[in-house]
Amino acid sequence: KKPRTDGRNYNVITSGKIDYVKNLKNTPDATYVSKYMKSFVIIPISYREKSYGTIVLCFKKPESFSDEKKILSTFLGNGVAQAINSYRSREKLEKLKLTEILLAQEKLKTEFIANATHELRTPLAIIRGNVDLALSNKGLKSAKDALLATRSEVGYLAGILADLALFTAHGSNLKKTLNKNEFDIVRMLRGLIKRLKNIAYRKNISLRMKTGRKNIFINGDQKYLERVFLNLIKNAITYGRKNGKVLVEANTNKKEVLIKVADNGIGIPAQDIPKIFEHFYRTEKARKIRKAGVGLGLALSKWIVEAQGGTIGVKSIEDKGTTFTVSLPISKK
Repeated sequence: KKPRTDGRNYNVITSGKIDYVKNLKNTPDATYVSKYMKSFVIIPISYREKSYGTIVLCFKKPESFSDEKKILSTFLGNGVAQAINSYRSREKLEKLKLTEILLAQEKLKTEFIANATHELRTPLAIIRGNVDLALSNKGLKSAKDALLATRSEVGYLAGILADLALFTAHGSNLKKTLNKNEFDIVRMLRGLIKRLKNIAYRKNISLRMKTGRKNIFINGDQKYLERVFLNLIKNAITYGRKNGKVLVEANTNKKEVLIKVADNGIGIPAQDIPKIFEHFYRTEKARKIRKAGVGLGLALSKWIVEAQGGTIGVKSIEDKGTTFTVSLPISKK
């Protein structure tokens, strides 16, 4: 505190010490302060040698600053500085996390494109080979065989593109695209089994359904859920053994319906089970089966089930069989 000829007292606290203000040009509202205030104190906002600015306390009457007030002012400045420092540290951490997320997404996108390109290359090469074969042979039978093979590959290719389209079109916003309605999932499953009977028949696989309920109603997107169970049942047939069996079970508890798709096929090695829901992942045994898909089906199934409030899991023993279990909320009605 220093008396001035104009009757005003100017005070400044810097690093815990009282110093004198030589001029008011660098303070907030200097004209107002110099004209109307009898005294003021400038409190530096600093923390660990970092300065963020100042707090100016103005008084209309002359003010005397005791040691307690000086300590309190210093404490106030340091407290504000700590708050600013914490906020900025959090901002830096959030930016760092965001950068890591963006880098991870970019890596996933690159891997996705690379895997998709690899999977599309094989059927396209086969189609081209068959076309060349048809063009080089004059025999009607060779041309017809080439066209039939080409049609098969086109169907395989269409399936890949349909799965890719689902991933790229909706991204992570699948929930927003769902068209939920109440429907009987038992009836839906029976319809799918009827459609797949012929495929099972070719391998002499017994495909049947078991349920203790005539009807089980859920509230969900039937189109997407049909895709899930179509994929699971087709997989069970594809990886099942000749003369084997596939059983679809539907049961309920108080809150959910549990649907199991079980087979006694080649099974999944224990080390592969944590990875089977990843995009494009296939076990070594699956890769040996030409029409066993490209590794998108289970990733899509998990995505669709979880978007509708459900869960999907798997239990498997190599060379003995696999059971997939899907749980979905029962309709509140």
